[in-house]
Amino acid sequence: MRYLLIAAPALMASTIPPVASLRVGGERSTFSVLVEEGAGTGYHIRIKCVSECARPIEFSEPVGDVPMGLFTRDKDNLVFSLWSGGSVYRVRVYQVSDTSVRNVGELSSRGLPDVLTDNAGRPAIRTYEADSGAHTLKPVLRSFIQGHFEVVR
Repeated sequence: MRYLLIAAPALMASTIPPVASLRVGGERSTFSVLVEEGAGTGYHIRIKCVSECARPIEFSEPVGDVPMGLFTRDKDNLVFSLWSGGSVYRVRVYQVSDTSVRNVGELSSRGLPDVLTDNAGRPAIRTYEADSGAHTLKPVLRSFIQGHFEVVR
């Protein structure tokens, strides 16, 4: 009986709900995306294939920033996560497929970034940058082209 009383708090501690969660479709697969806070270890983003998986896929990455949002456009198999880190925002983007999860972008912005669609219909992120000491923020548009985000001029 004593063992059960000691084990019960440990079991309850391991069931901390995620900070954010999302289900997203891959090509045929379905993925679970979780942002979890570890006791004293900061945050982790975890992406796991949960249905119609070609093979087991689990991806985990520690993140030193504070989570603000997690979303998808429901196309392009992209997962967007927004984080706050000191004086910048960060957008981390992951692409899921039936065979893998890839980090396809990590962009920093001095102002709140915009996730949008560019004139060619591609996913895009507008960040706001400033030169050292400058007070005016300059918008920079990056579009998702051939597997990564490129500056579009």
